[in-house]
Amino acid sequence: MIKTYRHLPVNIKANHDIPSSGKLLAELGIQPVSNRFLPAGSLTAVPSFPLQLRINTDTGLIHLGNPFPVEELKPNYDWLTCFEPENHLDALVQTLIKLPGVTQTSVFGAYSFKDDSTQRRLERLGYTKNWRIDPLQDLSISDPCANVETYQCALTPSRAEEIRKNRGAADVLIVRHVVEHAYNLPEFIEAIRCMVSPGGYIVFELPDCERALAAGDCTTVWEEHIFYFTSFTFRHLLLESGFLIVHYESVPYPLENSLVAIVQEASVKGNGVSADPQAVAEEIERAKSFAQILANRKIDVRKKLETMRRERGAIAMFGAGHLSVAFISLMQVADLISCVIDDNPNKKGLQMPVGGLAIVGSEVLYSGDIKVCLLGLNPQNQPKVIAQQHLFTEQGGIFASIFPNSELYLEHI
Repeated sequence: MIKTYRHLPVNIKANHDIPSSGKLLAELGIQPVSNRFLPAGSLTAVPSFPLQLRINTDTGLIHLGNPFPVEELKPNYDWLTCFEPENHLDALVQTLIKLPGVTQTSVFGAYSFKDDSTQRRLERLGYTKNWRIDPLQDLSISDPCANVETYQCALTPSRAEEIRKNRGAADVLIVRHVVEHAYNLPEFIEAIRCMVSPGGYIVFELPDCERALAAGDCTTVWEEHIFYFTSFTFRHLLLESGFLIVHYESVPYPLENSLVAIVQEASVKGNGVSADPQAVAEEIERAKSFAQILANRKIDVRKKLETMRRERGAIAMFGAGHLSVAFISLMQVADLISCVIDDNPNKKGLQMPVGGLAIVGSEVLYSGDIKVCLLGLNPQNQPKVIAQQHLFTEQGGIFASIFPNSELYLEHI
């Protein structure tokens, strides 16, 4: 059953300066661009900038203060990509095709490559009138390394109007895992709504940070994510942006849930949407607790790893992605890690953006030197790695997860 929420929309131009405003929550120090892998032995300095968390005390929305320059976030390698959770997409597609007014002649638009798998599902069901924004044709982006960090900057309302003119208005527009990257949130949302037909739908999806914030998981902080939404703060954003919410859910996943919202333009215009004071207070309290847990954990994790290395032996990190970079850098433990393991042939032989740590293959687990392996890859994939590397544990090695919500979390071992 589709649930409908009716609220009065407001103009959200007041949110334009969110990334540089808000109350200070945490100063996280100078942090590296996490996708800046370097050749082995390189002495090149990785671009690094102050990382700061702030919170909008009117809504409870956490955001970065002074986001990193977009041009520095652009990857240097065209093989770098990202993978979003997809186990819920079959169910989502079924919800989409049952929306009032949606037929097999409906036009399904999409924002980026992150939406390709959703469109393939639609096509298999006979919904073939699809288009997707082309970076070169629609946004004049020719760099093959450019990703959503660049797309969000190039998509303005005027460009969106051109896309609508050239491709046709979308009856359903799919926008997965990009809202959190937007440097100018009101302009981005306005550009998205420009591409939708009257009465059409927008499908927003983004990470639900609530569980990670409650657990004090430092890996949820990423320089490419400007905003850190929870179920409450995202719903409030949609309502104050003037949308009617026809479907809303938080889909459970091991690392972070996915918030999925299907919205339409609200037909009733009003003068404002006030956030529930009690809910905002809870958001602020959770945010403050998150900042305090990070500060405490920085001390506790270092002590734990020092003890592990002293009593057991050398420590490696499994997974050369931004989650591992966040943990190593924010916890300031690069000097306690011997190497980072990743069997991606593109990454092997390079060095990490933090600590100059070498990226090596999983065979290093059997060299006899590594005694502790920290799991820095998505918790959804951790059981598979442990099963594949069972000889490591049979020879006395131990695996420990960097994620507080994991049963294998390192502080509990």
